[in-house]
Amino acid sequence: MVDAAAPHGGLPDGLKDHAPEVAGALSAAIRANSKGGAELRAALGVELTGPTRMGKNLKAAMDAYTKP
Repeated sequence: MVDAAAPHGGLPDGLKDHAPEVAGALSAAIRANSKGGAELRAALGVELTGPTRMGKNLKAAMDAYTKP
């Protein structure tokens, strides 16, 4: 998350210390089986309606960013 934000001016100082927590919360929100999760996936242009290759790749990528 810190690396991804670098080209855009970086993360605010207060957020840098909590980047793993924020990334974890974001990945959980994207994968959530809820109305909010569906809205977030729609806003991102991603739909995880089944065990698709894209869904598996997205999950693997999010897990890689959220694990220390």
